[in-house]
Amino acid sequence: MSERYIRQELLSEIGREGQAKLAQAKVCIVGCGGLGSIVAPYLAGAGIGELTLIDGDKPELSNLHRQVFFTLKSKDTKAEALAAHISKFNPEVKLKICSEMLSKANIDTYLAHTDLVIECTDEVLCKYLVNDWCHLHRKPLVYGAIHKFEGYVSLFENVSEESIQLRDAFPVPDTTIPSCSEVGVMNTIAGLIGILQANEALKYLLGLETIVGQLLTYDCLSNEQLKLRLKKAWRGKIKDTYENETYLRKNCAVSREVDTESLLAEHDKYNVISILEKGEHRDIAEGNAHVPLSSFIIEEWASYLSDKTKPSLFYCRMGRRSSILVDEIRKAFPEAEVYSLRGGLTAYKEES
Repeated sequence: MSERYIRQELLSEIGREGQAKLAQAKVCIVGCGGLGSIVAPYLAGAGIGELTLIDGDKPELSNLHRQVFFTLKSKDTKAEALAAHISKFNPEVKLKICSEMLSKANIDTYLAHTDLVIECTDEVLCKYLVNDWCHLHRKPLVYGAIHKFEGYVSLFENVSEESIQLRDAFPVPDTTIPSCSEVGVMNTIAGLIGILQANEALKYLLGLETIVGQLLTYDCLSNEQLKLRLKKAWRGKIKDTYENETYLRKNCAVSREVDTESLLAEHDKYNVISILEKGEHRDIAEGNAHVPLSSFIIEEWASYLSDKTKPSLFYCRMGRRSSILVDEIRKAFPEAEVYSLRGGLTAYKEES
């Protein structure tokens, strides 16, 4: 009996046979932030044989209240930093690292050879990309999501076309749902939901009873927990849906962008405006304006300009929110000279 896993192997439901199952398992974790940074260490501690960690983002100060295994000293991506943390306390786990964001172009490469996928991102369209791919390829998926004080967990077994999947609960992606960086999130809900995802993953791999076909909801303010039984409600063709969907925000493609190099060369050319929330804001130009996206009024966008003769350049953390905002302003004011900083504050800090 291995001393490292002795407390698990003593459980009759696990034993040596169950521990051997975990040692042979290959698990892929998509997103190494608030949920993934909790899921991965617990699976590694339990003795999962191989973990694939996928995340191209880098830790930032505003992440650390809930992503407690990271520091600001490292220049690594979250996937790299999390792998380094895991290797220190359990070098027995084989680690594979993908330091880029998951997309339709690379999903086959990273998910094809795993036994179980755990979706831990805060990007709605990525969740549907992973769900649809897993349903199409008959891969079991542990789903997790958090919003403010609430969290959601489910396990989609995907053994057949008739298996319950994410679209049976939420048929289409709601891209209007704001992310944690836009509306905030309680740090403990990330920990709770991450633990519940890891728990479902371990139970599934051990052949124990799981919440397959159910949606578990948890409210950390009231401590109320519900399990909702899901019914087969979506009747679309997953193959057609996957082939026809890009899983990219449709309005992002038309946004006008300025890269960091151009901004550094011509700072004075633009009204530079940060739309970062208070806790994540950082000035990148002398006298740049700061209007948090949560309080931004599209109809009054021109009132935020210090010089109405100059074009405006909006920036956020990664460039996604500013890109969407630029599109919304252009819809309301087609002649507006508005731009988004490509890659946002993250790219700017790397270049400057």
